[in-house]
Order: sequence, then structure tokens, then C-alpha cells
Amino acid sequence: MSDVTFQPSLYYDVVARDDNENCVNFEKQYHVNPCYSNGGLVTVQCGLCRQDMTLISASLLDPQPEVS
Repeated sequence: MSDVTFQPSLYYDVVARDDNENCVNFEKQYHVNPCYSNGGLVTVQCGLCRQDMTLISASLLDPQPEVS
């Protein structure tokens, strides 16, 4: 992934890959939109093995979703 500096409290369009060889989701990619940058950090975890996935790509959503 190209170096992306995540800004705090913003939403991103993210693609993440599961790199845990022991998980049935190994090498599967997941599209997460919107993905919230909490404090400038973005993490995506596998719902089965609970390990962090590798971020493949990320782009800032423009416009940002409205929060009610």
C-alpha cells in the first residue's frame, strides 16, 4: 500500500487482506466503506480469527458521511 497518513476522526474507503495462514479467510480481500480513522489509526480485524488484516489500499471519502 502506498503510504497513507490517516487523519483523525475521518472516514476512509479501505481494502484489507487477511494474511493469517491458519484462518479460512487467508488471502481474501475485504472492502470496508466507510472505515473510521480513530485517532489517526485504521485497523481492520478478521471476524473469525480476530487478527489485524493488512491494509491494501485506502482513500479518504469525499464527501465525508454525515453523522447524526
